[in-house]
Amino acid sequence: MATLDPEEVSALMEAIKDDAVPAPSATGSRAPTMVTPYDLTGSGRINRGQMPTLDAMNEQIASTLGTGLAGRTRLHLKVASSPATIFKLLDFNALLAPPTIVCVLSLGLGHGQALVILEPGLGEALLGAALGDRKARVDEPTGPRRDLTSVERMVLKRLLTILTDAMTRAWAPIIGFQPEVLRFETDPRLASIAPPNESAIVSSFEVTGAITGRMQIAIPFAAVEPSKKLLSAPARAGTGSDARFTKALAREVEDIEVELSAHLGKTSLPVSRLLALEVGDILILDTDEGSPVSICVEGRPKLMGFPRVNHGSNALVLEGPVPAVTH
Repeated sequence: MATLDPEEVSALMEAIKDDAVPAPSATGSRAPTMVTPYDLTGSGRINRGQMPTLDAMNEQIASTLGTGLAGRTRLHLKVASSPATIFKLLDFNALLAPPTIVCVLSLGLGHGQALVILEPGLGEALLGAALGDRKARVDEPTGPRRDLTSVERMVLKRLLTILTDAMTRAWAPIIGFQPEVLRFETDPRLASIAPPNESAIVSSFEVTGAITGRMQIAIPFAAVEPSKKLLSAPARAGTGSDARFTKALAREVEDIEVELSAHLGKTSLPVSRLLALEVGDILILDTDEGSPVSICVEGRPKLMGFPRVNHGSNALVLEGPVPAVTH
C-alpha cells in the first residue's frame, strides 16, 4: 500500500472538514449481506414428507404384512404404515433398549444391513398367537428382557419372513433388496448397522386388531442414496401390478371359448345357378387340395393351414399366422 505525502494528507483532512468524505458507520463501510445458516452435521438429503414413493411402497408392505400375519396367527389383524422419516442412528439407539426385540436384517449382497424393532409386548403377543395362544394380547414386559429360546427365534423368524418377502416385492422397482433375517439381539450395542453419526430412514407400521403394537424398520441412508431421486419423486399411479390379479385374469382368459373356422375356398355363381342347386351338385372352388387355407378365430383370419384327413376325420394342420399385408 502506498503512503500519502504531506500535501495529500492535508487535502484529505480539508475534505473531511468540509463533509466531502462520509465518515465510516459504526457497522463498517460495507453494506450488510444476507447470511444463510448451514448445518454441516445434518444430512440435508431427504426430509420428512418428501418421500411419497417410499410411503406408497410402505403401504404396499403394510397390506401384505397384515394379510400374512392374520393368516399365520388366525387373528383379525390390520397393519397401517406411517410416513417415513429420517433419524440419526445415535438418536435412534434409544428405541433399542430392552425389553424391545431387535432383529438384524441383511439387505442382500452389497446393500448392507437394516434393523426391525418390535416394541415391548408386540413380539411376545405375535409369538403367543403363532404358537396357538388365542389371547388378544400379552401384557407389556417390564425390566430386562430374557433371551429368546431357539423355538421362539425360529417362529419369530418365520413371522418376519412375511415382512422380508413384502419388502423384496415393494422395493424391486427401485433397488434389488433381498432382505433376510440374520439374528436377534438383546444388547443394543450389538445391533450396530452403521456409524452412530450416519442417518437412517425409519418406516413405522402400526398393528391393530386382536394384537396391537408398533413395528419399525431402519435402513441406513447410504443403502438407498443411489435411488434417492426415485424415492423423493411423486408416486405414479398404475406403475405397479398385482401378480395375483394378473394370474387370475390370465386363467379367466384361457377358459374363454372361441369359434374356430376354416375357409376351404370360394367361387362365384349367377343367381339362376344358385337357385337351381340340388343335393349332390359339385361346386368348383378357387383352391386345390394342396393350397393353404385361412383359419379364422371368431370370424377374423388369424392362421394358415392345410386340410388333411386324420384317422378318418377331416382335419387342419396349422402352418403359421396369416402373412402380414404389405403395401
